[in-house]
Amino acid sequence: MKKTKQQTSPVSEAVRNLRLALGESQQAFAYRMKTAIRTIARYETNRPPKGKALSEFYRVAVEIGNQDLATVFRDALTAEMGVAGKFTQLGALASYTIPGIQKDLLLLAHNLEYGSGTAKAKVEAAIQKLKAVIAAMDKLNIYLPKPAEAGTGAEETE
Repeated sequence: MKKTKQQTSPVSEAVRNLRLALGESQQAFAYRMKTAIRTIARYETNRPPKGKALSEFYRVAVEIGNQDLATVFRDALTAEMGVAGKFTQLGALASYTIPGIQKDLLLLAHNLEYGSGTAKAKVEAAIQKLKAVIAAMDKLNIYLPKPAEAGTGAEETE
């Protein structure tokens, strides 16, 4: 009988891909994640992370802007915690993201109306601020349910 190579889970593959995206060895990655090299090796091969470790991998994936890996870790966390956990995460994130967005938009409106400088300079500054606001809003959107595929939900009525 032939021995087949054990399949690694998508989460284990995501851990390895995150480490590779950072360009780190298992040793450097273990140091970054404040864990043992052996633990990283297990996460990458036969024992995917759970709980707090998943949350930390998610945080790092978001920090480096890798939404694909962040989604794998987020989905694994959500599966562990169920739907209530997903909304708890959204609430925690929103509680510190939304006030910052509101402050940025108020400051933007004030600077457009009363700020010094040319109209062109004000518009260019406003564009940069709006890009930052959009990035902050995108962090919230990764927690929201994805829209249903076309034709799977209620059909439009005329």
